[in-house]
Amino acid sequence: MTRTTKLTLGAVLLGLLTSIAVVLTGSSGAAPAQAQTPTRHFLANLKGSTAPFSLGYNLADQSSVSALSTLPAGVQAVFWLGQKCPAPADATFKAKIDALASNPKVFAYYLSDEPHIADCPGGPAALRSRADYIRTASAGRQKSFVVLSKVADYKAFAPASSHVDLIGLDPYPCSIAHPQCDLSKIGEKLSAAQAAGIPLSTIVPVYQAFGQERTASHYYNLPTATQEHAMLTEWHRLVPSPVMDYTYGWGNQTSANPTLVDSPALQKVFATFFATGS
Repeated sequence: MTRTTKLTLGAVLLGLLTSIAVVLTGSSGAAPAQAQTPTRHFLANLKGSTAPFSLGYNLADQSSVSALSTLPAGVQAVFWLGQKCPAPADATFKAKIDALASNPKVFAYYLSDEPHIADCPGGPAALRSRADYIRTASAGRQKSFVVLSKVADYKAFAPASSHVDLIGLDPYPCSIAHPQCDLSKIGEKLSAAQAAGIPLSTIVPVYQAFGQERTASHYYNLPTATQEHAMLTEWHRLVPSPVMDYTYGWGNQTSANPTLVDSPALQKVFATFFATGS
């Protein structure tokens, strides 16, 4: 049998096997594409309110174990265990994680809000010990999460150093310095984060839904509905499928007033965007 004949018979046999695969599997044998997991929507400062869940939010900030059982079906917690300057995982921290590691109501742990490497040089190593313990104790089911505000902190707290799963970026664009909202801040911080080693897949967009018009330290402005929609659209263009996004925030605080609770117009923008993507 010549080499040409062998190749011809081989091609026939391959064709027959492919046809059988199509009949049996309904496909050409290629691995089916995995469905994209929908983005989860996290909102802070709920203060017991359940109203945001009707807008599409399905991640709530919690710091009480007992409150987890009150969350409605389909809503999970981003559990606050945060420290401005994180300390290494100690026995107390490990005991808290051990108690929650198998709880299906816990999606992630909020480990630090805007840490700064200049003030906390041991922070990345401390976060690494915490993130690693969460990953091991929960068998990878639960996530670790921090928010970074300064570009100078991006490289130090990038996942390669901190081992954190998700990193929020909060380039709040609406302020008295930028009354029309400077959306270029979003792309600038995103580019800086990626250049510093923070992968796109780990980035959590942080949406501004607060102002400081009623505080003594007024700098940030509550976005208008038009400005909020433009902000969401820009984030979606740059980070189209994040694991989660984060809206700051719902209830009033000393440093944030007014907030989303004060604006039905903004609530409608978020509800529509979460439902339709536009």
